[in-house]
Amino acid sequence: MDIQYFITFREVARSLNFTRAAERLGFAQPTITVQIQKLEKEFNIHLFARAGKSLKLTAEGTKLLQYADRIVDAYREAGESFTALAPMDIKIGTIETLAAYYLPPYLQIYRKNYQNNNMTILPSFQEDIIEKVKQGYIDFGIIIDSPFSNPELRTVTIRKEELVVICPPGHPFEQLKEITFQEMQDSSLIMTEKGCTYGTALERALDNGRINYQVVSELGSIGAIKQCVIYGLGAAMIPRITVLEEIKQNQLIAIPLKDGLLPPFYTQIIISTNKHLPPELEALITLLSSAE
Repeated sequence: MDIQYFITFREVARSLNFTRAAERLGFAQPTITVQIQKLEKEFNIHLFARAGKSLKLTAEGTKLLQYADRIVDAYREAGESFTALAPMDIKIGTIETLAAYYLPPYLQIYRKNYQNNNMTILPSFQEDIIEKVKQGYIDFGIIIDSPFSNPELRTVTIRKEELVVICPPGHPFEQLKEITFQEMQDSSLIMTEKGCTYGTALERALDNGRINYQVVSELGSIGAIKQCVIYGLGAAMIPRITVLEEIKQNQLIAIPLKDGLLPPFYTQIIISTNKHLPPELEALITLLSSAE
C-alpha cells in the first residue's frame, strides 16, 4: 500500500473537498479519487458519504483517519531519523506589527541554537496568512485576533495583547486614565488599514455606538501611524507593544481602553493540522509560545 494514499486520505478528510485536496497536493482530481477508491477497496469500507453537496467522513473513515495519522507521522519520523540533519528554510507569515515588534528577540535566541537554519519572514494581512498556512506555502503564521478557531488549523495562544489609544503630549486625551468610546466623540483618528482585526473591531464599535469621528488616514505601517500621531494629526489605537519606546521617550501618551469595550485580542500561532513539525520547527514554536 502506497504511503501517498494515506497522505491523500488525510488531506481529503480534513478539507472534506476533493478539489481542494487535489490543489493542495498538486494532483489532478481523478488521481485523488482513484487513491481514495484503492483505500476503500483495500479495507472493504466506505470512507466518505454525501449529504447533499457536502462531504462527510463515515464512521469507518473516522476510525481509519486515526490510523492514517499514526502511519504518516511514523513514516515521516523514520525518514528524519535516517536523514542527516540538513539546513531548514523556515517560512513564517505574520502581520507587520509582530514582524517588527515581537519576533526579532526570539529569532535572535533561536538563531544561536540553530545557526544552519534560514528564516524568511513574510509580512502580510491576516486573511492571506491564514490561506497560505492552509495551502502549505508557509510553515506557520502568527496573527493578532480574538480567540481564533478553524477546523483546518491548530492554534497556539501566546499572550493577550493590550490595545491602547495613543496621542501626543498636550492632546485632550492626555489626562484620561482610561478611555471610552464616548470620549472619542468628534475625534480625528489615524486608522489601521482594512483587514486589520483590531482596527476593524474599533471601527465597528464606534459605528454601532453612533460615535462621530473623522478618519484622517488609513495606514498599513505602525511606524507611519505613530509618526502621524506624534505630529498631531490625530489619535490612534494600536497594541501597547508597538509604542513602548515612544512612551519611554515621552513622545506619545498611551491610554488603555475601558475594560469590556472590545473583545480581548491575542497573539496566536496558527499551524495546518496536516503540517508535520520536525524538531527544529517544534523548538521555534515552543520558544515563541513562551512569551509573556
